[in-house]
Amino acid sequence: MLIDALVAVLIFSIGIIGLVSLQGSAIDMTSASNYRINAAMLTDQVIAQMWATPDFTQLATLFAGQGGKDGKGTGGTGYTNWLNTLDCSSTSRVFNCLPGVNANPPTIVVSPQTISSSGTVQYQVTVTLQWQAPGDNSAHTYASTTAIGN
Repeated sequence: MLIDALVAVLIFSIGIIGLVSLQGSAIDMTSASNYRINAAMLTDQVIAQMWATPDFTQLATLFAGQGGKDGKGTGGTGYTNWLNTLDCSSTSRVFNCLPGVNANPPTIVVSPQTISSSGTVQYQVTVTLQWQAPGDNSAHTYASTTAIGN
C-alpha cells in the first residue's frame, strides 16, 4: 500500500512539473507574439507617415535608411525620427518598442515604379525591422511591403 501511494505521488508530481513547464512555454510565446505585434504596429506607423507626406517624390529622401556597421541607422529625417522612437530605452518613444533595435537598426527601401498603362509613378516601400529579446540567441525579423502613390 505504501508503494502504491509513492507511485501515485510520483505520477502527480510529474503532472505538476509538466503543467509548470507548459505555463512557462505559454509565457514565452506570449512575449514573442507581443514583439511581433509591436513590430507590425511600428512598421504601420512609419508607412502611415509616408502616406501623409505631401510630395511622394520625397519619400526616398525623407524615409529611406538602413543600419550601419556602427550599429546606428542612417537615413533621411523621417527615418531617423522614427528610429529614435523604436528602442525601449528611448525617452522619445511614442508607444510600443522593440528590444535590441540599436544593435539591429531597421531598413526602409523606397523604389519608384512606373505603371506602364497610365505612366504614373508609385513607390514600393519595404520596411524591415529586427529585434532581439533578452535571452534570445538570434534576431527576429519582420518585413512589410506596400505601394504608395496615386
